[in-house]
Order: sequence, then C-alpha cells, then structure tokens
Amino acid sequence: MTRWILLGMAVFLSASCEFKEVKREVGYKGKARVDPWLAAERLSQRLGHSTESLVNWRAPETTDAVWFVPAVVFNNRSYVRQAETWTERGGHLILLIGNASASSHDWSKSFLDPELEEPFREFLHRADLDLEEGASKQADGFEFEGEHYKVNASSKFSVRGQSENSGMLASVQFGDGRITLVADARIFRNRWIDEEEHAALLDALIDQSDYDGTVVFMRGMELSLWKMVTEHLWALLIGLALLVLFWLWKNLARFGPIESGQPPSELRGYDRHLEALGDFQWRVDHASSLLAPLRAQIVELGQRASIRAGSRDQDFFQFIGDRAGIPRDRVFRAMAEVEPSDASILTRTTADLQKLLQVLRHPSQS
Repeated sequence: MTRWILLGMAVFLSASCEFKEVKREVGYKGKARVDPWLAAERLSQRLGHSTESLVNWRAPETTDAVWFVPAVVFNNRSYVRQAETWTERGGHLILLIGNASASSHDWSKSFLDPELEEPFREFLHRADLDLEEGASKQADGFEFEGEHYKVNASSKFSVRGQSENSGMLASVQFGDGRITLVADARIFRNRWIDEEEHAALLDALIDQSDYDGTVVFMRGMELSLWKMVTEHLWALLIGLALLVLFWLWKNLARFGPIESGQPPSELRGYDRHLEALGDFQWRVDHASSLLAPLRAQIVELGQRASIRAGSRDQDFFQFIGDRAGIPRDRVFRAMAEVEPSDASILTRTTADLQKLLQVLRHPSQS
C-alpha cells in the first residue's frame, strides 16, 4: 500500500512541475574559441598561401608577405621599429584596430577597448595615417584598390589615408610596402568572416602583396596574465585575500608578543627556590627553625657586648634594645616568641632580629 502511495505522489509532483527550455549560444569550442583568426587562416591556406599563426611576437622575416596584427601589439618602439623596417622593404602590414582582442571570444557581449600606445600613434603619423575615436558608426561597404566590398562593420574608430575621406578602412604605400588600417576587426573573425563579402576582402588584401610569401596572423599580446586573472578570477582573488587577512589576524601579534604555549618554569630562579623553601618552613613550624640561628647569634654577641660594657647584671633585653634603638617589649617578642602567628609578624620579627644582629656585629656603626 505504501508503495502505491509513494508512486502516486511522485506522479503528482512530476505532473505539477513547470519548466522552460532555453537555448543559448555559447560560441565555438576548442581552438576556434581561443584563436579568433582560425577561419581566416584556413581560408588563406585553401587559397594556396603559406600561413602561420603567432601568439608571441617575433620580428617579421623577409619570407613573410602579409601580417595581420592587432594594433595593441605595438606597445613599444622595438616592435614598431621591426615592423616598420619590414614594411618599407615590401611587406604588407594590416593593422586591426577595434574588436581585435584575442582574449574575447566571438560571443562576448562586449569587447575590450584597445589601449593604443604612443609608439603606435607615432608610427601612424610617419605613415601619414590618421586615427580618430568618437561615436560608434556603421559601414556597409569598403573601397579597396578600386573595388567595392560589402561588409557589415561597426566601430567607434575612423581612419583616413593621405587624401582619403574618413572611414573604417585606409590603405597607403609605405616605402616599398603597404600599411592597411581596418577599424573593425570582426569582419575577419571566425563568426563573421562568412558574412557579406568579408572573405573576398580578405583575399584581396592578401593578393595585394607584390610577391608570394607567408601570411602571418598575430593573435595579440595586449592581455597580461594579471589582467586575465582580474577579469575572470576576481572572485578567487577576493577569497584568497580574505583568507590571507584571516591568517594574519589569527597568527600575528595584536596586543603585544604572542604568549608562549608552554611558559618557562617559575622554579628555575634562585629567588623562587628561596620562596619555595620559606613556604615549606612556614607550613612546618611557622619558620621557628629559621629564627633560632639568628637568636642564638644575638644572645652570644649580646653577652660579650654586656661584659665589655660592664653591664653584665643589667636587663639583657633592655641592653641590646638600647643599642639598636628598639623598645624592650619588641626585643622580647623577637627573642622569645616561639612561633609567629602570621606572615606579617614573622616579617617584623625577622627585621628586628637582623637589626639587632647588625648592631652587635658592628657596634661602631650604631
């Protein structure tokens, strides 16, 4: 019976559940997700060109014909000088300005804005190229070498050659080579290269070179390890920071030095041994055994002093009390009391006995 009840409840619960299935594009997987120019590279290979993909910078070689490079790569004068020398000797340098970040995949909601360094802007100035940044604009066509290509481009950057109007593509001669600026690099990325005439434009840019050689696609190095960690692993960084702060709070001294787990023994000092010995004597006989030697010495020295002073028949307690400046009754209690009743009386008795002993030993100082 119980089994049928549970089965009925399961059917009821499953029938009452509502859900909505949503499909969402997450982009390419594998190599196409980390290499935005993979489709362009394979297209170049099918067109019969030797192709190379680079992650780290190297100087362009004489066997290279065309370089596709995100502009953010030129963040120092050394890279600019190497690329400039190669272009003057006949290379075709294609600079990709916006949406060229290799760290953002094609399905990213937003691309990182490029940070164009001063060496790159100086390079453009020497090539008589202008680059402006403003409001985002749309473009449905590019003109290149007298041909019109339909494109679907959008960028907040506009470029202009020596005598051209501002647009999203500009190409100028530079020495024996050529420099081409492309404001929107998405037209050559994996997701959009099959739209409009993007592939045809890519083919035209490659074929513009006067000699055959390797077509190099540079992925870009604008994203440092620290920037990548802060963008994708910020939650982990916050957790690690909190963990470190908690560890410091737990282990560092906050109110003085850290107390030792096992404090040193207090019985190692000589004064502690004396204190322990005095405590033992007090518990045994209230320190009467400690007072007896003092009293014996005082009696012996006092008798000798009375004989020398001719006061043999005088009251002994009065005699030594007068010499020490102590009243007779206190001398009597110090010499005759058997056991002090408490510690304060013991202290006073000991002090009186020590003073009497000192005076009898050194009568000239009294």
